[in-house]
Amino acid sequence: MFARLRRRQRRGLPTFVFVDLVGFTAATERLGDEAAADLAREFRRSMCALSCRLNTRQIKSMGDGVMIWAHDPADAVVLAERTLHEIGTRGDLLPVRIGVHTGPAVRRGGDWYGGAVNVAARLAAQAEPSEALISGDTRAEIDDATARALRDSRELSLRGVARPVGVWSLA
Repeated sequence: MFARLRRRQRRGLPTFVFVDLVGFTAATERLGDEAAADLAREFRRSMCALSCRLNTRQIKSMGDGVMIWAHDPADAVVLAERTLHEIGTRGDLLPVRIGVHTGPAVRRGGDWYGGAVNVAARLAAQAEPSEALISGDTRAEIDDATARALRDSRELSLRGVARPVGVWSLA
């Protein structure tokens, strides 16, 4: 009963997804700036198209990474799963790593700021190639059917975050 009450109280919190290309710096060295820029551009285009199809919204891109917002945490987890399988396995791109977190944040203009944004970004940085790290806060907000794909619960200490964050792996 308390879990359901907690979910009802937290509904409406945004979920943030950070996705970046693994090995982009090395690829830039190997391919050159022009080809690397084309690679990043195709990645951003593909992520934008996928996020639109899955009821999420790409907020911004930063070089070889993107930040995506979702109103529904389940949509964010589905986006992470589809990104791993549809974009992260493409031969013309690089593998991806993903961080997903649900929590309070503030919107200023077209951008988002706050602890939830920072945690999602830190989770992406900690993920292994071809892995998505889903926070325990996001896991608590999704239904059991969506959560079936999640594995290996553990806690991570994240730079600049006071308490360890519980995470689930999606690989």
